[in-house]
Amino acid sequence: MDDENFMTIAPAGDLILDVSQEEEDPRFSYRVDSKSLQSSSRYFENLLSDRFSEGQKLSAALEALKIAGHPTLADAPIDALPRITILNVGRVSASSIKNLVGDFLRAVHGQDLSTTIPPVANLANLAIVADRFDATEPLSLYARKKKFCALLDAKSPKGKISTGMTEERSRQKLLVGLLFDHAPWVTRYSKHLILRDSSQWQPGVEEDHTKPLWWNLPNGVEDELIQRREYILETINSLQAHFLKLYTSGERQCKLGYDSSIQCDSFQLGEMVRFFASKLGTLRLQGTIYDTTEPTYYTGDVERLLESLRQCSSYQVDRNHMHCGLRSRILPLVDLLQNQLCLETTSLDIGLCLDCWKHHREMYAWSAAKRPVMWAQPRSLTGNRMMSKGHLRTPSSCLSRHIVVRDLFMATERDWTSNGY
Repeated sequence: MDDENFMTIAPAGDLILDVSQEEEDPRFSYRVDSKSLQSSSRYFENLLSDRFSEGQKLSAALEALKIAGHPTLADAPIDALPRITILNVGRVSASSIKNLVGDFLRAVHGQDLSTTIPPVANLANLAIVADRFDATEPLSLYARKKKFCALLDAKSPKGKISTGMTEERSRQKLLVGLLFDHAPWVTRYSKHLILRDSSQWQPGVEEDHTKPLWWNLPNGVEDELIQRREYILETINSLQAHFLKLYTSGERQCKLGYDSSIQCDSFQLGEMVRFFASKLGTLRLQGTIYDTTEPTYYTGDVERLLESLRQCSSYQVDRNHMHCGLRSRILPLVDLLQNQLCLETTSLDIGLCLDCWKHHREMYAWSAAKRPVMWAQPRSLTGNRMMSKGHLRTPSSCLSRHIVVRDLFMATERDWTSNGY
């Protein structure tokens, strides 16, 4: 068959697949081997079994070819081969599905793809097709054998993952990591999304089922990332609230014992309010007699927010109070948070751990956990040790560390003074 919409995957294949995305879309045909499809895809394993009419027709057609004198299929006329129609290959972004489906079928048949190193978008679309036909496990093995993710990482600039990284690209890599079982991409790019925020998470944005699958990450991942970001923002906000509460409590904060200590506290409170409200815009002064404001939240980069907290001044009321005020007290706490919330740190606990997500989700997921009542800083937020009071030792080598970090960000209240600051 000399047709631009026809592609031979298996020259001796016993089946023609007619594939289109929608009923009215162009149809592309592929000569394939039914056994290869069944061994790699649970979808085709079921479809081509005797339980379904497609499988029954396939068996009958192949038997008819033998009776007609075609013991081998290589010489059988293409028009005589059984055909099966497939509609919808998943929520992909390809302008034409011809080469995408062709690559999926090449991988299923153990052949090389049309390109040696598929671009990230192509790999993400391939993962979506594999998911659609319940073939992610064999395709994951295929991708690891071909070292696609490692080769793509090698082509990327070393070090900083945030440079030039669009949200769509980070979502594509995260989806590939999830569907093709590549844990480093899952952890790295889930953390990237959590810290950078998403256009999908803005108020008033509704889910669009026509967009590619990476814009609504499957299996509860999208909601988990939203939940983690909200808890992280709440934690950073609690730092601001902590110091405002201290300096408005009436309890003396300046410990120098000078006559000017009361004035020092008042001066530092004023500087603090001006810094948060005027310079950062993270504090809103609002009367409670009649409050009509709607809740809002920070939609920017979390790393940038932490850096802005470092800009607090070291002003003093007079020369006797050189180390009084917000700066000397908040910076160690910002350091503590930044150790978890910086993309360039090796601490990845706020990102998704693929192993814990797949095998220990009930114990691991932030969206499934009960919030601790109080968090006080332990000796370390890293390492492998028993979890905080009320938790049992976990079955994963890293799960206990993840939960120690999770408790910090999920706590209803935090004792920021427990470390002496």
